[in-house]
Amino acid sequence: MSILLKGLSVSKGICIGKAILISKDGISYAPSFIKKSQTKSEVNKFSKSLSNIKKEYKKSRDKIKDNPSITKLMETQLFFVEDKDFQKHVINNIENNLYTANWAIATEYRNIKKSFDDIKDKYIKERLIDIKQMVISLLDLLQPSKKENVFSKVNLENRFIVTDEITPKDIIDIYQNKGLGVITSHGSTSSHSAILSKSLSLPMMIKVQSSREIIQDNDIIVMDSDDEVIVVNPDQFELEYFKKLQSKKYSLQKDLRKVLKKKSLTNDGTKINIMSNLELSDEVDFLNNDCDGIGLFRTEYLYMNRRDLPSEKEQISVYRKIFKSMGNKPVTLRTLDIGSDKEVSENIKVGEIAKNPALGLRGIRYSLNEKYIFKTQIKAMLRAGYNNSLRILIPMITSLSEIIKTKELIDDVKLQLKKERKNFTNKYDLGIMIEVPACALQSDELAKHVDFMSIGTNDLIQYTLAIDRIDDEVSSLYDPTNPAVLTLIKKVIESAHKYKIDVTVCGEMAGEKSYTKLLLGLGLKSFSMHPQAIPEVKNIILNSHINKIKRKISAILRSNDRLQRQKLIDNL
Repeated sequence: MSILLKGLSVSKGICIGKAILISKDGISYAPSFIKKSQTKSEVNKFSKSLSNIKKEYKKSRDKIKDNPSITKLMETQLFFVEDKDFQKHVINNIENNLYTANWAIATEYRNIKKSFDDIKDKYIKERLIDIKQMVISLLDLLQPSKKENVFSKVNLENRFIVTDEITPKDIIDIYQNKGLGVITSHGSTSSHSAILSKSLSLPMMIKVQSSREIIQDNDIIVMDSDDEVIVVNPDQFELEYFKKLQSKKYSLQKDLRKVLKKKSLTNDGTKINIMSNLELSDEVDFLNNDCDGIGLFRTEYLYMNRRDLPSEKEQISVYRKIFKSMGNKPVTLRTLDIGSDKEVSENIKVGEIAKNPALGLRGIRYSLNEKYIFKTQIKAMLRAGYNNSLRILIPMITSLSEIIKTKELIDDVKLQLKKERKNFTNKYDLGIMIEVPACALQSDELAKHVDFMSIGTNDLIQYTLAIDRIDDEVSSLYDPTNPAVLTLIKKVIESAHKYKIDVTVCGEMAGEKSYTKLLLGLGLKSFSMHPQAIPEVKNIILNSHINKIKRKISAILRSNDRLQRQKLIDNL
């Protein structure tokens, strides 16, 4: 009899294959001691395990050395074991308390875990997962029978790896060994492992409770991450159903991709720009000619998961890769946008820990405070943009003075580059992110001072409705169709049209097919979204008649009933 399991989807798709169970949760807190004469050898065991784990991680990192963004994820995992306080506390437990290396490591992890109990920030709490993953890897290496990497002992090809938790290093190994997908009983959608699985297009579902107890080796697994469902040992009828569904979705995706070759014109002949959002520079390799340019490259990823700042040279290399792939198409590089849910290492941070990070020193506020970091980034952008179509996007703008200060700093950078006799572009567009209601309400004035505007709907909705979208207790109140939100979007679009500058929606709404016609009706002519969303959204655009849609928009804006409003949107 088949069993149905639910979980959280990290990447979409339907996969069918056999399971292989791999135990990763090996932390035992059972006390174990050594004799005084064994302390030196036990410390050496600990030191050797640290050395071995570094070697293993570096081997995995070398497999993807041409992917600098992903290698940063690997390096982050090493930061923990290289931490001097962690090493000191473990060695102290061995030498002074006569703990075995295993128990010393487990004890230190338990202390770290307790220190996380009082932390309220969800993103920071989830970093404990990354620490635990490294502790598990360390303990694995301390076992004499586990000298090899656990994933090197078995054939992973076309297999689902079912485990408790998984490290970024494991994701690399599974990907390299042609694993079909990953199912974990724990994890976080924002963990480094999740981010890595998305970038490598490795199917993955997390928080599949009791998966380790229910799924057995060689069980047949169907993972439908579109509907966040896993079927264990499906019967013949279920297997045929999912095979047909898999084939149907594949055919649909194949048919949808045909629209990518067509001109992006609505039924009534309006040209609509469809651009792509990028998190990692390596994603640009999968775009081909599927979009009209890069509407948003989130540069903060270069600053995350590391202890140092990216150099000017490193940034130039990443930006040039994107320009090269896009040819003459515009590339929008957003300046550093850290803060809120985008954490960086402590030595990059400034100031006190924010009581409310979403309202703290983030976006342009951080850049204006840390001018050296900002200027280095602008230098890299201007140099990489030489002979290319560069658009610089400034996040978290709330006032005209911030735009003026930003322009002054950019002018300083240009003078510096002239003195250094470096080639750089003097032809670029400067734009602002509309994420805060204050900015949207001033859009008529701010539009006079910039070349384009980008509406970040994720934050605009969050700030307008005073809702933390990652807080489960209020997530149901997160409503992109709220009249206040739609009115602000409409106002920004009208302001841009009035002053004849480009305006793009680059938030999640742009890639949601249910909102495509709504945005067209509000006057939007430029969308920027995740590459995978482009075929469906473009197909809707090609089959839309804007003038007909616009006649129905006023009724949506007047509606104060969410269900009624959604019905009106569905009928556009």
